[in-house]
Amino acid sequence: MAKARRILKHANAIKNIRTITRTMGMVAAARFKRTHDRAVAARPYTDHLAGLVADIVDRVDREKLNHPLMTEPEGVKSLVMLVITSNRGLCGSFNTAVLRLASERMDQLRESGYKVHLHVLGKRGIQYFRFRGIEVALEYRDFTDMPEYEDIRRVAGELMDVYLAGDISDLEIAYMQFISAGRQSASIAQILPMSDLPGIARRRPGEEALPYDFHPSPEELFKDLLPAAVIQKIYQCFMDAAVSEQVMRIAAMHGATEAADEMIHKMTVKYNRVRQSQITTELAEIMGGRMGLE
Repeated sequence: MAKARRILKHANAIKNIRTITRTMGMVAAARFKRTHDRAVAARPYTDHLAGLVADIVDRVDREKLNHPLMTEPEGVKSLVMLVITSNRGLCGSFNTAVLRLASERMDQLRESGYKVHLHVLGKRGIQYFRFRGIEVALEYRDFTDMPEYEDIRRVAGELMDVYLAGDISDLEIAYMQFISAGRQSASIAQILPMSDLPGIARRRPGEEALPYDFHPSPEELFKDLLPAAVIQKIYQCFMDAAVSEQVMRIAAMHGATEAADEMIHKMTVKYNRVRQSQITTELAEIMGGRMGLE
């Protein structure tokens, strides 16, 4: 009887865990909907803003535009690596993949002679680097699962100020890129210098650009649009990471719930067999005692 009770207690514990994983999956699904809507809505704006900047570069002499955010400071081999992780676990390989890629990239940079300043967002990433004794120059702890644009804009402004001051020559972000609901990929995005602008070669070879007038001047437009494009690119990385975290948590909790269901089924079958064996034994003892009395 004691063995049957132990199996039943174990099954009840698994049922409680299943309730938790199923609830966490439902919460993640609700958060995924909100973050997905924001990330998808931001992507066309990010692309079109970068396209506007690229179009100005394509039409105007690049020397006239000579913006410091597009040129790497001379004689400086110092880089900021911003790693975006989550504050909570139970989201599959989200943190593991990003941290592994960031560590490999930092090793490559150090071998090339770069000094890497590590900035980490998320408690999981901070704990990871602390455990391995890797120095973290700056920690971001105040961000939620759904970061606000103003907070990201503030961080982007601080990073651009450091770049414009000539303290660093590059800015890279390690994050989880959201490709679709079924596909996410750990990626490294080069943010600064912003020399690789999409959309510059949109026209066919030999095709001339349609002429139009700028007002205000292209230099003034470029001065305002380029920093905005940098901020928007950083914002897109944050939103991709946020939506990827939720969709990977949904998958992880769904898998955990299915595993709990399978374990509960096995424990129930085992309990029934043990209980049946105990009942058979008790009946055999009763019949044996009766026959002995007769």
